[in-house]
Amino acid sequence: MADARSIILHEYPASPYAEKVRLTLRLKNLAYARVEQPSIMPKPDLVPLTGGYRRIPVLQIGADIYCDTAIILRELDIRYPMVALKLPGHEGLAQMVAGWTDGRWFQSSVAVIFGEIGDNVPQAFIKDREQLSGRPFNIPAMKAVAPMMRDQWRARLMLLEERLAGAKGAGGGLYLVGAKPGFVDVHAYMNVWWMKQAVPAFADACFESAPLTRAWYDRLTEVEGQTPETITPAQAVAIAKDAAPRLVAATTRNEPQGFAPGEHVAVAPDDYGQDWVEGELVHADSQRVILQRVTPETETTHVHFPRAGFLVRRA
Repeated sequence: MADARSIILHEYPASPYAEKVRLTLRLKNLAYARVEQPSIMPKPDLVPLTGGYRRIPVLQIGADIYCDTAIILRELDIRYPMVALKLPGHEGLAQMVAGWTDGRWFQSSVAVIFGEIGDNVPQAFIKDREQLSGRPFNIPAMKAVAPMMRDQWRARLMLLEERLAGAKGAGGGLYLVGAKPGFVDVHAYMNVWWMKQAVPAFADACFESAPLTRAWYDRLTEVEGQTPETITPAQAVAIAKDAAPRLVAATTRNEPQGFAPGEHVAVAPDDYGQDWVEGELVHADSQRVILQRVTPETETTHVHFPRAGFLVRRA
């Protein structure tokens, strides 16, 4: 039964970003509990944990809440270094690759997938994504550009093929950097996995020109991990309320904005879904910011965000 020591993943099955975390948990063979959250707002049992952050996935360990895949993957590798995924050659590079996979490649995936399945998308989902992004979720426009975006998507997939071919020539080739899977592979896997789930015929057609990438994808897909326990959102909130955050040094050394521990600050993504989360600053460095929040639902929690890709301001 899940408790304050358990890894708890807040997700929904179709989320490509949650798949990064699920793959990481399988590669590390970690036991975890899952909470299925709605794919659209409202999310009444997630917002009390995060303080307003609404994007999926969110990771919880007791009263520590981790928002965004970047900080989730970093924390999992720190807490559970066996099996390590931050391997030699992956340092820094993995997050650079994530900027590409989560940016331009993801946008081409969106256009291809919703250009294909857009007629079946509920209006509530469209409205939610418009509120999240602050711009129209235009299915007809996606349909119009889908043929060009298919070209773009395949071109990006073929970069993986080039990388794997180069690694094979150097005596490797099983994974993108070296002979073991690491975070570079986890990030690159996301769009391929999503396309295989949503438009498998197109993904398979692209694989015809990318046999090394197909084999790489199959190796990652076949990794077996532990079957997660499923708990309810209310159970996850109760676990946070009964737990205490992990002790962390209260420091903000060399902060460009001059933040000090104890200041009231707000954090939000720098791209979309800018719901500002407010709290007392506990810790900030070049890669992480931690806010302490106190609420009736959860009592005291620490909410963790990555630094790159997130804005911090005084509240």
